[in-house]
Amino acid sequence: MDFKDLERTRQIYQQKSQATSKKRWRVILITCFILFSFEIIFLIFRLSKSSELNTKHFAVLAIPIPFVLLFEFLFISLIVYIATHKDSTILAKHYADYRRIYKAYFIHRQLTKFFTDLHYDHTRGLDKSVLQASRLIYTGDIYESNDLVVAKYKNTNFAQADVKIIREDETRDKDGNKHTSYVTVFKGRYLIFEFPKKFMFKMIVSSSKGNGLRYTNPKTGRNLSRIETESPDFNKHFLIYAEDGFEAFYILSPNFIDKLEQLGEKYQNALSLYFSDNKLYVGLNDHNDAFEPPKDISKPLNEKDETAKVIKDMKLITDLVDGLKLNK
Repeated sequence: MDFKDLERTRQIYQQKSQATSKKRWRVILITCFILFSFEIIFLIFRLSKSSELNTKHFAVLAIPIPFVLLFEFLFISLIVYIATHKDSTILAKHYADYRRIYKAYFIHRQLTKFFTDLHYDHTRGLDKSVLQASRLIYTGDIYESNDLVVAKYKNTNFAQADVKIIREDETRDKDGNKHTSYVTVFKGRYLIFEFPKKFMFKMIVSSSKGNGLRYTNPKTGRNLSRIETESPDFNKHFLIYAEDGFEAFYILSPNFIDKLEQLGEKYQNALSLYFSDNKLYVGLNDHNDAFEPPKDISKPLNEKDETAKVIKDMKLITDLVDGLKLNK
């Protein structure tokens, strides 16, 4: 599979998308015209039965406007669904093919250049149970994850995936009616680094945004203690919680703090880290979806730009390992 095959797949998907969109609008316009014509004919027919146009006759015709609009909306939606269902199914298949080929050409190809022992699956992600077990981030009511990467970088094993967590809130108005709203509490990437040695304590270093973190010991449930460094800027952008403040500063060296501040600035202070046992959990709540093709499919793909974008997405992994010297 080469770049020309990928671009050809994009063009096919674009053409199918345009054709489906045009057909959908044609169906909507034709259906609206038929409904309008029927309403005019019905009105003329009812009025023709009367020799007089008085209030009584118009009262017979009166139907609540919201009811009429709702009926018309549902009727049009049903007709559009029936008329374009097959086209939408075919279009979804073309998009799946385009997305699969894009990820094979750009994502997998670049991943093999940076990492070893690679396993990449764009259809799978981190299981919700993995995040629940760490009890670091609230996993919400709706959980989605994809683009799972399991590999090794400079002898450091890691796993990464895109994660989206949505919280479902229910409220009641003054009349007692229930209303449901959905709030995205985390959208970004979740990473797990594994080390040959275990940490002797647990520590959370979270951006000031919070990222829905739970500041408790995952095993005992006891609250972790808040500690601060000697850097006012660092304390402004990051919150630190640990079991033992004295032990925590073995990790929080001046160099570590300086590097983490640089990474925090680079990634919009959306980083959170959790040291536990022999693992480091990292959440990047930047509200982005990494490793995805451009949303605008009308423009030809630029191989150089797409490659640069993929490498930029992968830099999070290499920045963490190199910047924080995780391989040491």
